[in-house]
Amino acid sequence: MSAPWIHVPDLSAAGGGSVAVGADEARHAAGSRRLRDGDAVTLFDGRGSVAAAHLRVGSGEGVHAQFAAVERRTPCSPRIEIASAVPKGDRLATLLESIAPLAVAAWTPLECRHSVVHFSAALAQRSQRVLIAACKQSRQPFLPQIAPARSVAACCDDARARSLRILLAHPHAHPQGGAAQELPDACAPMVAAGVLVLIGPEGGFSTEEISDAHARGASRMALGESILRMELAASCAAAILRLGRVAG
Repeated sequence: MSAPWIHVPDLSAAGGGSVAVGADEARHAAGSRRLRDGDAVTLFDGRGSVAAAHLRVGSGEGVHAQFAAVERRTPCSPRIEIASAVPKGDRLATLLESIAPLAVAAWTPLECRHSVVHFSAALAQRSQRVLIAACKQSRQPFLPQIAPARSVAACCDDARARSLRILLAHPHAHPQGGAAQELPDACAPMVAAGVLVLIGPEGGFSTEEISDAHARGASRMALGESILRMELAASCAAAILRLGRVAG
């Protein structure tokens, strides 16, 4: 069995050294994982740096981890970002748990006309903890970033400024008076900068939001004929874009 993963804020010391383990991670290591002084662990900082280490538990000094060298991992390509409305209750955790192992680089909470849940500071803290746990479980060295809450138009403007391709995961979404512009092959190579997938709330995107997205160059991404919950749509979109490239 591989060594348990522990998140630390920074692994910039290329030559190795000692790093403090935060209180939450230390409690989890000692409680759920039953780790003790000298046990082997793997450190990651969520930015692609990984290091084999050993725990050092000193009386009155908290928990530290001693490591010899840092390995720099390469981000997955293409860059995938998900922007979605915020699901109710535990479904937000389900959404985040499903996209982190698929190396989604960022998640943006969308403020939509039909939104029921609005993102808050408390949800941001909880979301960060969920993402860390998901990365630890899946051995994913890159922690998805949580972007500020935005409207569909503002999110698309930000994506265009960074040359991201924009995909609208919405049934029958098309510009007024025109046909839906379907993504012909979701596994085709994306633009070098990556792709952003927009996923609406339970009530769907409004007509104005769909028009805003298409006016900014969004293409429709079909996810089948069924109406999917937000968390399932997010994981399906990420899997198609990430894992579909493996086939063939």
